[in-house]
Amino acid sequence: MIDTLKLFGIKEKPAQVYTALLTLGSSSVMDVAKKASLKRPMVYIYLEELLSDGFVQKITIGKKEYYQAVSPKFLETKLEQNLLQLKKEMPELELLHEQGQGRPKITIFEGEKGLNLVYEEISKTRELMFWSDLFAVEKLFPNIYRKINQATAEKKIYTREIIADTADARASARRWAATAGEHYDSRLATGPIYNDSVIYDNVVAMFRLQQQNLFVVRIEDPTIAITMKTIYEMAWLAAKPYKLTGSKNK
Repeated sequence: MIDTLKLFGIKEKPAQVYTALLTLGSSSVMDVAKKASLKRPMVYIYLEELLSDGFVQKITIGKKEYYQAVSPKFLETKLEQNLLQLKKEMPELELLHEQGQGRPKITIFEGEKGLNLVYEEISKTRELMFWSDLFAVEKLFPNIYRKINQATAEKKIYTREIIADTADARASARRWAATAGEHYDSRLATGPIYNDSVIYDNVVAMFRLQQQNLFVVRIEDPTIAITMKTIYEMAWLAAKPYKLTGSKNK
């Protein structure tokens, strides 16, 4: 029985006091000490611990104080509450475990609201490396397009972008450069590009911009981000230069 009570965080000596009270009912400290075969001064300490955790109750009759154990049903309820709390916090605990194991943090955000969360994060970084169908972003999410565009200018976020080699994408890039100025460079991809993707800080984010199926996969991991930045640099060198007024692009 003592071992079972330890599962609830009750130490051995306080557990002896609790079981003694279960047997005695409402009792004085002296009677509890005698039943538990413990010294009375220590029983006071153990009773205070049990009171603090809700395992016993104090009753005053006249000028005397007595103690009684709460029903064992309370232990069952407490166990159920602890289990519910554990289930609630399990995702965070698993995330901490994954981080401790060196696993990347992968999150999928769905819908326009989810995309906005990541785009909001993007607007607070210091450097951006995009490869995207810029015209699709401007057309589907003009407010997001303007917000990030304005942020790159105001916060001097250096932005490079490999865009699809289409008239629409080139026009979108010119409009972006008109606001971002020297903080924006753009080059043309040698093949088709769909949707939107970006590298920033230790994050790689890949957006799907189809109206009926909007989501973004956000991967946070320093080694993956560094590798993707290296690949991006190679792609940047292979991409066709596209001169934008006011940009650094050559």
